Amino acid sequence: MTYDFYPIKTNDDTISLYNFGVGDVYHSKVGAYTEALHKYVIPSGLIEFVKENNTVRILDVCYGLGYNSRTAVNEILKINPEIKIHVTALEIDPVVLAFSAIVGCECFEKQINDLFFDAINEHVNVQEIINSYIEKTSQILPQIRKLIPKEYDLIPQEEINAKLHNIYYRSISTRISIDFFISDARVSLKNINESFDFVFFDPFTPAKVPNLWTVEIFKLLYNLLDENGNLTTYSNSSPVRAGIIEAGFYIGQTTPVGKKSTGTIAYKKPELVKNQLSEKESGILKTTAGIPYRDENFSSSIEEILERREIEKQKSGRMSSSRFLKNF
Repeated sequence: MTYDFYPIKTNDDTISLYNFGVGDVYHSKVGAYTEALHKYVIPSGLIEFVKENNTVRILDVCYGLGYNSRTAVNEILKINPEIKIHVTALEIDPVVLAFSAIVGCECFEKQINDLFFDAINEHVNVQEIINSYIEKTSQILPQIRKLIPKEYDLIPQEEINAKLHNIYYRSISTRISIDFFISDARVSLKNINESFDFVFFDPFTPAKVPNLWTVEIFKLLYNLLDENGNLTTYSNSSPVRAGIIEAGFYIGQTTPVGKKSTGTIAYKKPELVKNQLSEKESGILKTTAGIPYRDENFSSSIEEILERREIEKQKSGRMSSSRFLKNF
């Protein structure tokens, strides 16, 4: 079992993680809860949906610390406490999944924290994993501090331990169900045989993990999405947007949170798109920047995917994005 991350505090006082292997944070400094609410829950239209429906189905791809799902459930129950909620969550790292059971609790109702803790603990031994994590990382804290950007505050290990022991098992309503798939999303998505109203798509950035942002991934998600559903992601990357479109979606943009760039929301029906891309954003997708990532067999390495894209760019005959922007 690897321990490639350490918990850090963000601006809204919620806990995120810095991943050493990827060299990236799970959330921007604006805050984990703030991002979940304003990049996923609100722009997806979930709040309006649950006012009119008795069941909601959410697919959370790259669950991480679980803020997207927990924020969604938290907001849903404020509006429609009798609704049936089903969450399917994909997460590759069992240690991260264990951590998700004990962080962010201050943002949510206790019943929601208990619900997610119980669901996670059915798949991984939360207490055993966290205790082992504390023991291993306590020996290398000085080295860890050097690896994490200085603008982030580390969470003291005493606080991690305290959070673990503040969680208790409780019986939660059977109207809410949560399923976890602990494996590579490329594998998990092929093993899911149900339909979803909302997809929250939240991997690390395309530059870090292009293998999770391929046309083929988006085609799988297209097939799992209800005809009136949508896919929401924080990314506005041109190859990502181009890949989503090639998979059959119609896309729009979401409102920026904490920075100037927008996110992306995708639908199966063009009439559902509310906030169209600007002329500039649409134009860039027709340049070499709009060549998507591909992984036909769901087995390519990051290097192979990037190399394949570079070759396709060179053969495409398209204008470069820099030339397009200069002429725009």
